[in-house]
Amino acid sequence: MTDSAPGVEMLDVFDDMGRHLGVKPRHEVHQNGDWHRVFHCQIATSRSGVPTVVLQRRSDEKAAFPGLLDLSAAGHLEAGEKPVDGIRELTEELGVVADEDELVLLGERRLVDDSGEGHLNKELTSVFLLKDDRPLGEYVLQLSEVDAVFDAPIKDLLRLFANNLDQITLTGVKGAGSPEATPTSLNATLDDFVPGTSYWVNLLVMCERFLNGDQPLAI
Repeated sequence: MTDSAPGVEMLDVFDDMGRHLGVKPRHEVHQNGDWHRVFHCQIATSRSGVPTVVLQRRSDEKAAFPGLLDLSAAGHLEAGEKPVDGIRELTEELGVVADEDELVLLGERRLVDDSGEGHLNKELTSVFLLKDDRPLGEYVLQLSEVDAVFDAPIKDLLRLFANNLDQITLTGVKGAGSPEATPTSLNATLDDFVPGTSYWVNLLVMCERFLNGDQPLAI
């Protein structure tokens, strides 16, 4: 495995059985299609009694899936980190400071996609939920990563992913937390989302159960 250099993000890598193989620089992990660990967190809330999730729209500057709707916050786990250490992504991307005990772990999911960067992206993804009731205008976005945040009613999203609706209307804030913050809306179709229908559906069902106080929660 490659020795680390100053300023180089190092990731743990794993084989197909999930056994730790060592550590590599992030760019090599992606180039080689190695399994690596990732943090996902979906924020769920209730808006006027309607179960809702908060989605981010990825910045157009992103190499992978630019301009598409994604779950609330995500990022790589660096070498030696625990899944819950990814909580920093909430602060970096959204300005949300949360305690570890506020996160609800759904479990680990293997996600493989063509990221659009010319390689196969293979992620061991630890998936968390967080209840956060602040209005969208109170988020503080890392604009190099996140262009806007949107409220999305869960039932509308499930109908969209089931192909029972062609599009849904989302309300949001572009550039939240910056002097240029402005209300925005989007008539979203399936093409506006990061691919992965089965993952989206499972995640949304768990968010609905979470808000209803139902158990168990798993993904």
